Amino acid sequence: MTDCYADGTNDVASTPQSSSSSKPDRTPGTTIIPVSRVKRVVKEDKDISIINAEATFCITYATELFMEYLVQEGFTRARNEKRKTIFYKDLASAVSEVEQFEFLEDVIPHTMTLKTALERRKDTVSDMQVDQQQQQQQQQARKKQKTDHSQDDGSQNQNGTESTTTAQVSSSSTPPAEQ
Repeated sequence: MTDCYADGTNDVASTPQSSSSSKPDRTPGTTIIPVSRVKRVVKEDKDISIINAEATFCITYATELFMEYLVQEGFTRARNEKRKTIFYKDLASAVSEVEQFEFLEDVIPHTMTLKTALERRKDTVSDMQVDQQQQQQQQQARKKQKTDHSQDDGSQNQNGTESTTTAQVSSSSTPPAEQ
């Protein structure tokens, strides 16, 4: 018989028991998620050149807490349906119902049939086309207003320029003795 576990044991009793009341013992300062992987993910951000070990540990631990909260919410929904297995729909339901997960709605949406997805896409495309037509009409109306205003301003400026020119001409035509 082959060994089932990395430490060479094949004993089921040596595996940690999965129960909701007891958490696995954790040594302070350690994480379940490898810190090196989190550091690698953080370094993918072009804006961050260096991150120290303490910050990486904090991000790793916060990620674990976040994942634990998301899974607990998903498990609550599975348990409400008398299941012990968490399905995608449980996580999607948690994301849509819990305000803290609102930012994940695009990442973990509810599943839908292909027919529903195509209908939504069609509605979205038609709405976008209507919006584009309205924007074009508004732009055309603005252009028309600008041209109307510029024509009005042009005629006023011409009248104003003419009167200034006339005043300059009349002042220059008076005899120097009277000035």
